[in-house]
Amino acid sequence: MLADGLEVRIKQVMADILDLPADSIDDSTVMERIDSWDSLTHINLCLAFEQEFQVSFEVSEIESMLSYTDFVEVLEKKL
Repeated sequence: MLADGLEVRIKQVMADILDLPADSIDDSTVMERIDSWDSLTHINLCLAFEQEFQVSFEVSEIESMLSYTDFVEVLEKKL
């Protein structure tokens, strides 16, 4: 299970990059439903997570992380 502090940090990074309120980010937050989440924003999101959590993503991971839930799952494995 995800630690609360980690969840807050993930939501805050997504909120900052996607220009959304952090409390609006949940399991229904997916790339195809967010107008501001395009391919360039996706790269910025991945870079922001790498910086925030001191991790590196593989290309396959970057391509597969298309929702809040996906980011949570990949980051949980890396941390």
